[in-house]
Amino acid sequence: MQSREHIARQLREQSNGWFTGRACHPEPEQIQRMIEAIQWVLFPNYFQPKKQSTVIDCIDKLHEVIAGQIHRAVYQRCIEKEVTPESAEFAKSKADAVIQTLPTLQQMMYEDIVATYNGDPAATGYDEIILTYPGLLALMVYRIAHVIHELDIPLLPRMMTEYAHRLTGIEIHPGATLGRGIMIDHGTGIVIGETAVVGDNVKIYQGVTLGALYFPRDEAGFMVRKTKRHPTVEDNVILYSNATVLGGDTVIGHDSVIGSNAWVTESVPPYSKVIYKTETVVTTKKSTSGQA
Repeated sequence: MQSREHIARQLREQSNGWFTGRACHPEPEQIQRMIEAIQWVLFPNYFQPKKQSTVIDCIDKLHEVIAGQIHRAVYQRCIEKEVTPESAEFAKSKADAVIQTLPTLQQMMYEDIVATYNGDPAATGYDEIILTYPGLLALMVYRIAHVIHELDIPLLPRMMTEYAHRLTGIEIHPGATLGRGIMIDHGTGIVIGETAVVGDNVKIYQGVTLGALYFPRDEAGFMVRKTKRHPTVEDNVILYSNATVLGGDTVIGHDSVIGSNAWVTESVPPYSKVIYKTETVVTTKKSTSGQA
């Protein structure tokens, strides 16, 4: 039987051989803090922290956390130490750029809330949507992560959306492009891939997949990563539960409806309706009257 010391040494050696490792990387607990602070600044009437503070106080704290996590993601070093003036300035300038987008993001979230209220008859009001709807939380995290992704910051945006994925069951890659007035109802099991493009006023129900049809490979057999693999969904489309739309060349024309369980791998023109058809089985009870 191997000793625990021997097993520990073997695990360290194998890990060093397989993975490059990071001396410092974005911290999951700080990502949670960041998302909670974003909720507070975007919805100050709903998510005020326990300690009394103003919106500007929370923005200052948010800036500090974002800068620290960006520094970890880009330089693999902690901003509290092992920092150079250039790396610190870079992280702070990128955090500044994120903070500048908050008013626009708040307006986009308001439009998402209105779209959800207008599209879901079960919604009793904006309060219920803000406080309880997982789709809104997933959209909020995606929207801020997308901003950071567009600033060419590695790893951090994906860690943010995966945090939301764990909470909500909704997976939106930060590289995807989502328009305004998005409604995500129920949400569980939704997957929106990296190169998907979704227009304005789109309704997405549980189990929808906007995915890749195939993965192109180069002459050496390696996957080509920087290609459009996921579909485009134009304005005013409804994607009902468990609809699957695949392929980078696939375009769902505006004002179309993709029905539940539909499997779409080719473009459809505007104002289309795609439905899944299957055989209907009708069963009848055996007679109990004693007749043959």
